[in-house]
Amino acid sequence: MDVVDCTSFKKLLKDERGRFIAVFTASWCGYCRSLVRELNQSSHDLRLILVDISDEDCWDDFGIEIVPTAVLYDDGKEIRRLSSPEGLRLRDLKALFLSARDEQKS
Repeated sequence: MDVVDCTSFKKLLKDERGRFIAVFTASWCGYCRSLVRELNQSSHDLRLILVDISDEDCWDDFGIEIVPTAVLYDDGKEIRRLSSPEGLRLRDLKALFLSARDEQKS
């Protein structure tokens, strides 16, 4: 699981191919720290990139209103996003990935 800042993510997004989930987090966010801890302690096959947006100037660039926010990208384009004022869990990220995959099959 890669951890990048906003500037690095903008560069990565231009070149990245395939499907992945970007999880926008902030160092001061308790829900974010809880999610990161869960991700580090769990085995999963999701391709995740953690984007530290503690620098709030970055929030507008990606339309982030609350953290953590998970955004599913495919070939650099946003497919779907998920956020919750009560935080996110690994199961939420898996559901985000699977719902987009199932929708694509329809």
